[in-house]
Amino acid sequence: MNKSKTPLIIAVIGAIITAALIITVINKSSSKRNNDLPSTNTHKVSVNNPEEKLQKCLKNINILSAEKVKGTVDYSDNGSANLPNIETKYPLTVVGGGDVDIEIFSTSEKAGKNNNGWLNETAEKFNSQRNRLSNGKIISVSVRSIPSGASSDYISNNVYLPQAYTPSNELFGKLAMEAGAKLRLEAESLVANTAGIAISRSAASSVASKYGSVTYENIVDAVVSGELQMGYTYPYTSATGLNFLVNALQHFDSGNILSDTAVSQFQQLQKGIPFVCYTTDQMVNAMQSGTLQAGVVEYQAYTNSAVLKGGYDFIPFGYKHSNPLYSVGDLSDEQHEAINAFLSYALSSGPQQKAKEYGFDPDNSYSYNTNDISGADIISAQRLWKEEKDSGTPTIALFIADVSGSMTGDPLNRLKDSLIEASKNIRSDNYVGLISYNDDVKLNLPIAQFDLEQRSYFAGAVEKMKAGGNTATYDALLVGINMINEYKESIPDAKTMIFVLSDGQCNRGVEYNTAAGIVSHYGIPIYTIGYNEEINSLKDLSSINEAVYIDADSDDVVYELAALFNAQM
Repeated sequence: MNKSKTPLIIAVIGAIITAALIITVINKSSSKRNNDLPSTNTHKVSVNNPEEKLQKCLKNINILSAEKVKGTVDYSDNGSANLPNIETKYPLTVVGGGDVDIEIFSTSEKAGKNNNGWLNETAEKFNSQRNRLSNGKIISVSVRSIPSGASSDYISNNVYLPQAYTPSNELFGKLAMEAGAKLRLEAESLVANTAGIAISRSAASSVASKYGSVTYENIVDAVVSGELQMGYTYPYTSATGLNFLVNALQHFDSGNILSDTAVSQFQQLQKGIPFVCYTTDQMVNAMQSGTLQAGVVEYQAYTNSAVLKGGYDFIPFGYKHSNPLYSVGDLSDEQHEAINAFLSYALSSGPQQKAKEYGFDPDNSYSYNTNDISGADIISAQRLWKEEKDSGTPTIALFIADVSGSMTGDPLNRLKDSLIEASKNIRSDNYVGLISYNDDVKLNLPIAQFDLEQRSYFAGAVEKMKAGGNTATYDALLVGINMINEYKESIPDAKTMIFVLSDGQCNRGVEYNTAAGIVSHYGIPIYTIGYNEEINSLKDLSSINEAVYIDADSDDVVYELAALFNAQM
């Protein structure tokens, strides 16, 4: 070799090695940055040999075991105390500035945006007129967008009282009054709407072929017979879901919605309900993916959805969704006069024509349910739903808690409080376990039936959790999937689900795409709760198997989790 070329060769080799090292570092850095980014299409994420891949990943995960310690089981009802700060969770959508201001609790289809903003627009135009009372004071209206059930909770518990309340239907008004709220019906209807079932046209054809026509009753009978899979929304917060529930029970036994016949038929119905949807978005996504052939929806939402109108028929049912208006509490003469002035404007031709343009104009030829139902019966129907919604099928659930360093202090304390408080909504015939994670994964509590002893161990395990270290989210998730799979061998018919509670992005361990492919293969719904910020990867994980993501800030996580556990367990 020419010695004169040696330095050059060494330099070239050194440059190549240096470049390779730089590329490696960049790739590792990029991998770390993108470790928690969702794929562009989560539902198509897959891994080769997922079962083998899971076991291979588990071999590289350090799993610690915690000593089981019993804690105190608290059965007290802290529902009112757990209601989130209304100003941060449900801020005003219209702020009035008059001498006499009327705040209205309204559902989102009236107090949202665009075609869902009718009440907001009506209130703003009313406010711009600077109408006056007989004594000369200027009137205004404020609007707060809040679900019917949450409104009822705030009002019934005297946590926050508006001057007026407009749920989607009178069912929640009756429920609130039964719970102690002082309401007075001021108008039976602000805008016309109706509840219905959106059913795919192919499924509707099958129902019509067997039952002669596609009616609410025939659809329910088809679900009971196992010929149709449909979904409905959580009847503790959703007016449409509650309407569906009470009408199904009345269909089974019009004389006694709690009779053995009604209960037995309801249990059969639930076998055709893969899951009760925590949100309308969850239900619509499941319909679009083909998991559900039908789902409940209001007419105004149906007619404004190109997807639903394009592939589904709308079958009306139940009690009117006429958006009644109630006054709340003991109002002054000025406040009553202000409400009447606003009603006079809202029911005039201009606002009502705008309501029709926004879809509040259902087919009025439908004969609505006019059977009287009491608030006590509505509460009984909700309790029956909670007890029988799983038709005797137990649920195996695993909670996965982030205890990384970013959870130190208030975040971890809130997580602990939310798990303990929300776990009161888990029935004792379900099976529950708990793991936590930072750099490592810790088995805090093996899965077992959630009887009094397991509840005590669960409370003790939650209380002992401490924060520190990095965030190996997907390591913990794969450990959880393996635990669920192993336990299900002893209860093969059980439903399974995982709840992941985290406040930050994964920065250690298994990568997102690997975990997502394994999640997709095993089909376990992953309910994710993101503390203090929206986390895209958690949202994407939940979308894989028709679960939901909750953006639960520090003020409302207890309330959100309690509702989620009540809906699913």
